[in-house]
Amino acid sequence: MTAPRRDLRLMQQQAGELDAQLAAARHAARSADQLVNAIVTGQGKLVDLRIDDRALRGAHAQKLGVGIVDAIRNARNHALASSLPQLNALFGKQPPPPAATGPAPQRHATAPEPAHYPPEPDDDQSFEELDFLTDKPEPEGGRW
Repeated sequence: MTAPRRDLRLMQQQAGELDAQLAAARHAARSADQLVNAIVTGQGKLVDLRIDDRALRGAHAQKLGVGIVDAIRNARNHALASSLPQLNALFGKQPPPPAATGPAPQRHATAPEPAHYPPEPDDDQSFEELDFLTDKPEPEGGRW
């Protein structure tokens, strides 16, 4: 039973080396409007974020959050794409099929299907006599 243990130790060592490589790697990307630049590690951790002054002075400063998220997402996607072959090799998995060339298909955001719950049973409880401040029923003639 020493062979599986050695294999496990070798895999742990390789995983540690890969983790160190990913921690040292840097991947940069910009937002769609080119006003925000994000740099992440190969692990996807944000290490730098730069915002162009034009983004703060522009008429649409409220869109800055969208640009920040866009730049970070783009950088993390680049980091993932770069590290995926190494991760697949470490764990012995086949790489995914290459992405089709050309423009990416447009996805339209759709609202999630509303949850369907069984109808509530009809409660004939009257709340007229309930004092919500004390949880005691009101006196027979009402409070006032």
